[in-house]
Amino acid sequence: MSRKNSIIIITAIILIIIGGLLFLYFSSNNKNTSTNTSPSNTNPFGNTSAIKTSTSTQPTLGNSQNQSSTQTVSKLTQIYKNPTSGTVFFVNKNNQDVLRFVDRAVGNIYEYIPETQTSQPQRITNTTITKIQQSVWSNSGNNLVYRYLNNDTDNISSFSGTINTSSVSQNSIGQITGLFLSSNIKEMATNPKGDTIFNLVDKSDKSGTFGFTTDFYGGSKKVVLDSPISYWNIAWPKDDTITLTTKPTYRDYGLLYFFNPQTYTMNRILGNMMGLSTLTNKNANLVAYSYNKNLSLLLDIYDVKNKVSKNLQLPTFADKCVWGNNNPDILYCAVPQTINVDNYPDAWYQGTEAFSDNIWSINTETGNIQQIYQVGLNEDANVDAYDLKISADDHYLTFSNKNDLSLWILNLGN
Repeated sequence: MSRKNSIIIITAIILIIIGGLLFLYFSSNNKNTSTNTSPSNTNPFGNTSAIKTSTSTQPTLGNSQNQSSTQTVSKLTQIYKNPTSGTVFFVNKNNQDVLRFVDRAVGNIYEYIPETQTSQPQRITNTTITKIQQSVWSNSGNNLVYRYLNNDTDNISSFSGTINTSSVSQNSIGQITGLFLSSNIKEMATNPKGDTIFNLVDKSDKSGTFGFTTDFYGGSKKVVLDSPISYWNIAWPKDDTITLTTKPTYRDYGLLYFFNPQTYTMNRILGNMMGLSTLTNKNANLVAYSYNKNLSLLLDIYDVKNKVSKNLQLPTFADKCVWGNNNPDILYCAVPQTINVDNYPDAWYQGTEAFSDNIWSINTETGNIQQIYQVGLNEDANVDAYDLKISADDHYLTFSNKNDLSLWILNLGN
């Protein structure tokens, strides 16, 4: 072999080795570079992509001025490990936030004062009413309606009771005294003052429902609504506004109406969305609404006055949210960490899908969306939250865990 040919061969081998090393180097770098495939929103109220796969669903907002994932100083506490049924916040004579709730199994009422950081809630009644499905409270925390299924008649029974507050103030066990209301009341909601109840009952010919108002003892009855629709979810956020939302299912379009019990007028607010659930703030100017779009669960906010939607498209239910009391422009929501494609909300209601949530806040005035608590970071917990309630000063947030019906409270700070 000539010297010239040897040089050419050696040079070729060296080039091949260098090329191989360069290939390995760049391949290694590419493997160490991850790509964020989750949806990215440049503005929390702008257009976003629906989440359509089983993946992490916490929103990634491109605008750093409108989004923060920094966890604030909060504390999550399990108040009661047994199943509960209905809660209420009120302020006592010492200007403290007080939470009262019902033991679902036997109907005993418990009281918890978050400020004192007591280790256990205190039982304040021992009147036994079993298998409570729902409790409708007055704002004072002294009156409530127990709702349960009567095993003898299969009718929905409603018992309106008053707590013996004199015995409670003396740190002793009190009694519940009261009377039974009309049977088979389908839905109940209290007015903002907490002294009047709006009731829904089926018409005798099953052609729809009647709506009537009463005091907490069934007195001062007044029929205010005659509707051809039999299945409503109701709330009474403002004196002149009762919200009526058709029962949600992925199979049908939902409707939201505002009904004025003073003028008997009904105004359509939202419609033409599958699986529609709604939550209206206390000024009745903002509505959080969730719906099913292409088997994806989405939450947006509707501005009633301007008749426009603010497109959050967060993957959660309106049932997992609560509006602030002190600041009704802020929405607090439990948002699933991951969510599968499914027939929502039916799959969640029926228990075929369950979630592990974190707590988020949405400021509709500033556009700021942030995760305010990561559940499980500081405690061994897995929470599928529902029935969210918030204190008058927006300092404490409470919710039930759908997995076991236990009761939890989160200190939101300021």
